[in-house]
Amino acid sequence: MARNVIKDQEQRELRRNQILSAAATVFAVRGVAVAKISDIAAEAGLSYGHVYNFFESKEQILLTLVVSSQERYTELLLEARGLQGTTVDKLRWLISQYLIKGRTSTHFWVVLQAQATEVLSAEEKAVILDKALYNRDLLADIISDGQAEGTIVEGDSIELATLLLSLFQGTSIWGYRGFGEPSDQAVDRMLRLVIR
Repeated sequence: MARNVIKDQEQRELRRNQILSAAATVFAVRGVAVAKISDIAAEAGLSYGHVYNFFESKEQILLTLVVSSQERYTELLLEARGLQGTTVDKLRWLISQYLIKGRTSTHFWVVLQAQATEVLSAEEKAVILDKALYNRDLLADIISDGQAEGTIVEGDSIELATLLLSLFQGTSIWGYRGFGEPSDQAVDRMLRLVIR
């Protein structure tokens, strides 16, 4: 009996992730304001009603997707900070992971839309902003570590983190903007902004 419960939970989590993955694609291509539950269901290969077994609304799907994307980025930041090596090594690893990690550009594009449109409430947008600021501050902590070790330029670590973050997040959506993909040297070029 317990085995069936576990299997059911695993199947439910698989379906939920299938819906979120489909939603990321639909939101990125159609836009969060225009996308409908029926679009997400079609992309996921599920019935319209099946999606409602997992999420109450398009807004709930969007917020879940955004929060989970931000949490994955938090995990990357924490992992980078714990790596061996210099701060430059850690930043190189972080930016590379961000640029190559599966679907980062799609998720970032969706986060931007979630913040810019009227789909989510002011309170929901505040949650997204709080998490974005928390993640920016984690990056600033890494930069402060580098300043202390002498590998990162002096200056306001929050401002440097914001500049670097803007650069590599903006680079991640080049494909959506029609700019193509960044070269293998892009990470090193970005790092020149902060390396001493």
